[in-house]
Amino acid sequence: MAAAQTIPASTETGEDQANTVTGVAASADKIDAKQEKADAGDVIVTGTRIVRPNMTSNAPITTIDSTFLKERGLARIEDALAQLPQVTPMLGLQGQGWESGAAPVGLRSLGGGRTLTLLNGQRMDNDVNIIPGALIERIDIMTGGASAVYGSDAIAGVVNFILKRKFNGIAFDGEVSGYNHNNNNSLLAGLAKDAGYTYPRGTYLGGGNYFASLAAGKNLLDDKVNISAFATYKKADPIQFRNIDTTNCPLLMFDPNNYDAGNVKWTCAGTVYNPYNYFYAGGQNLTNARDGSRSFRPYTTADEVRIQSIDSIQRRSETVNAGGFLTADLPAGMRLSGSFLYSKIVERGFNSIDGGMYTPGSPVNCDNPFLGAQQAQVICGAKAGTTALSDPIALSLFRPGMIMNFRNSTADWRGALNLSGMIIDKIRFELSYQQTRSIYNGMADHQWVPDQAERLGRGLQVRNVGGVPTCLSKIDGSDPACQPIDAFSANTSISDAVYNWLTDTGSRRQQNDLQVINGVVSGTLEDYGIKSPLASNGIGFAITGEYRKYRNQSTGYGAWYNFTTFDGRTSVKELGGEIDIPLIEDRPFFKELSVNGGYRISDYDVYDYLVHSWKAEASWAPIDGLRFRGSYNRAVRVGVKERLEGENRYPNSLMLDLCAPPRATTDTTNGAQPRQRYTFEQCSIGMTRAQYDALTSYTGCNSQGLCPATLVNGGNSALQPERSRSKTLGVVFQPRFVPGFSATVDWYDIDIQGAFEWTRIGMAFTQCYDNKVDFFCQFYQRDPQNGRLLVADARYNNSGYTKTRGIDFSTTYNLDPKRLGIAEDIGTFNLNFNGTLTTKFEKQFAPGNTPWACLGYFGFTCRDPMPRWRHVAGVNWQLPWIKGGFGFTWRHIGGTTNSKLSSNPVLAARPDEIYKVALRIPAYNYFDFNSNVTLVKGIDVRFNVQNLFDKDPPLIGTDTNYSSDSYFNTYPTYYAVRGRTLRVGISARF
Repeated sequence: MAAAQTIPASTETGEDQANTVTGVAASADKIDAKQEKADAGDVIVTGTRIVRPNMTSNAPITTIDSTFLKERGLARIEDALAQLPQVTPMLGLQGQGWESGAAPVGLRSLGGGRTLTLLNGQRMDNDVNIIPGALIERIDIMTGGASAVYGSDAIAGVVNFILKRKFNGIAFDGEVSGYNHNNNNSLLAGLAKDAGYTYPRGTYLGGGNYFASLAAGKNLLDDKVNISAFATYKKADPIQFRNIDTTNCPLLMFDPNNYDAGNVKWTCAGTVYNPYNYFYAGGQNLTNARDGSRSFRPYTTADEVRIQSIDSIQRRSETVNAGGFLTADLPAGMRLSGSFLYSKIVERGFNSIDGGMYTPGSPVNCDNPFLGAQQAQVICGAKAGTTALSDPIALSLFRPGMIMNFRNSTADWRGALNLSGMIIDKIRFELSYQQTRSIYNGMADHQWVPDQAERLGRGLQVRNVGGVPTCLSKIDGSDPACQPIDAFSANTSISDAVYNWLTDTGSRRQQNDLQVINGVVSGTLEDYGIKSPLASNGIGFAITGEYRKYRNQSTGYGAWYNFTTFDGRTSVKELGGEIDIPLIEDRPFFKELSVNGGYRISDYDVYDYLVHSWKAEASWAPIDGLRFRGSYNRAVRVGVKERLEGENRYPNSLMLDLCAPPRATTDTTNGAQPRQRYTFEQCSIGMTRAQYDALTSYTGCNSQGLCPATLVNGGNSALQPERSRSKTLGVVFQPRFVPGFSATVDWYDIDIQGAFEWTRIGMAFTQCYDNKVDFFCQFYQRDPQNGRLLVADARYNNSGYTKTRGIDFSTTYNLDPKRLGIAEDIGTFNLNFNGTLTTKFEKQFAPGNTPWACLGYFGFTCRDPMPRWRHVAGVNWQLPWIKGGFGFTWRHIGGTTNSKLSSNPVLAARPDEIYKVALRIPAYNYFDFNSNVTLVKGIDVRFNVQNLFDKDPPLIGTDTNYSSDSYFNTYPTYYAVRGRTLRVGISARF
């Protein structure tokens, strides 16, 4: 395994250090390393704009090298990153839907929007799809605030992808991988059998991933010019739910036929429908007679049928990357460099659509030819048989086996030019321009149209015209496309014509543009006498000016026209500076003492005030091999996407509102009871007495108090910047008496105030009307006269705070047994360890509200697990007999507890909620194997296995009343769903 290690010294400035050669290297890796070292003119520094020889970082920087990536697949950079404890795990290719495609990186569980990603030190969109994996030289990960150096977004930290930009020859990399799993889970096989589902048996091998990359370059004009280009292709085959035993049966935490018993057993979920339809008419819950006689009977859940869902664990995907680099050494010591990168990813898939089509209240004409006599009497009473319209009825219409097909594509391109050189001795300049564009197109068929309830209502108003049932709206010309709907017989089903009228294809196009102009003047001043009298190195400085311009556009079509069309623009002008002051050097107890500071002023065109960020850092090395470091950063994030994105509006979304009367019901099957309306005293915090009284006659809500309203989410132009304070304290230990050993320990604390959060609209009613938190009442917007819920506002807002705290541990030991007196050459060893202990993580979504303390918990309110401890450790053996070696990796994920069992009142279960099966996820350990061997000079082959023992994931189902936020019956960002990964690869350098 190639270690991910915390750099104790100057690897980030290009220095060659023993503890950075951490992988099982073969000849191709050594050729790459030689070319990288030969190009001393392209030094890329992470965390500062100051370039100084042997400069050490005062903030912890974790680096992963190219051999680490090869062991985890050059095609899946996000999977490799996700194994580091500092990085929030990502879904990658797992799952599917119209919104899939991007692969953002997040740090410290703070979200991708709070992590700034860089490409060769320059800002880029947070999406690793554009990164050509085979060209990565290293990835630097700096956690904590960095806005003083890089500007907005660097709150959780910075991920800097450093690419190889100069080739002199040809480089080829290829990989083939797949997944292998033994389908032998007897519990899940039994559950599937009980549900009448098919289930997989034996060994699964599939889900192939294919990767090929070709890069070539040539030095010209006495090596003063280099031109390089590359092309990459990767493909992933789909894996279906039904292929893997742990996903074949989507688990329910509760038996739907005995919900009150609690979480005492698992049952299989699926698409549930009633073949006889559901009606609410005449104050009764009704369904059609089973014999097709066009008469009603009381509704019963015993009629409901469950069919197996069709879905994918891994989606089908194809990606093409291409680009080129130009580097030219110019007169007067200047260098011109340019690059262009292009990426296009296309994903296709299909999955089941659950649920039925619903109208909460639509009148029926009483001479409707589809009505039986008894049905007409129930719906219309004395008006039965006349042309009059009935009182509104509610209807849920079901069609089994509904499938959504989707296609997503994301095209990214990025062009950059850079000119750098010396102004005078040790004072350099750098000018750069870059432009990026990301175009996303998504399409899915059989989508619910926003006016589906209204269409369904028009389809229920039918009259015979010449013996042909015809919609009244078609007769009067108001809707010529209307399709008559026969919902009143068990012997009829929704025709394709009706289904296609009630649904539509939805598509969306979104384009994001970014332009950046940057200028830096930096240097060191020892040659000019500007230095501490107790230090040999002079003061270092950097002055930065930057201009950024953003543009976000979006348009929805068809069923997705409600994705608001918007075209938002914003820009920022920034001026910043850094200073690094060596105070004392090479004195007793002061091998080094230095301080570093930075300040940045940002002028956004959307604010009438300036935004400030700054940092202060210090480092003290009392002796060689021991260094203490600390930093304090005030960082900011200005929500570009969150402000520029338009509003999305979803009419007829069902929202909880017990201030309106829930519909009465006579169906008490399996103990189901209707909800009770709240008193005015309970509702008075969010409405007037007149509004409450006017709602008394409202019949639009169902028996569980869910009422139709327009759900609004998306951007909020009133957002203010969120601000963070991050602190780090650490120690670096590199004892001379243990050659090859280094260790770091770093404490971190991040506090974000005014954090951007989308409104947890699902908890708004309870927090407002039960807990009397006034902040949440604003998100329920009512009609000022009749009190009906009109809008549920789930847009982004500056809600509260997010805080996290912990300690990072890292060790690396490059061991040569000859140092221990072993004369025989048995090779060399590398041992490495990288772990994070999280001691605090909490969020507050409203001022004064109880924070969510999710550390050590999983599910429901807390969503993905948040273990206190994660680590990755490895041992590598470089063999003496051949060029290459092998290694093992141990990945550990700490245990977590069901958040419903927390004592935190926001997280805790109600007294009547019982959880006996999904109590806890134990600590999980995964083991990986890797090998890398040279066939002939310049050609290496490698083989690696992840999840060596094919360990099944922990089982966590879904709750029909509360989202546990599990996916694939577990949390696939943390736990392996697809079994063991088998991968073989080749690298060739010519």
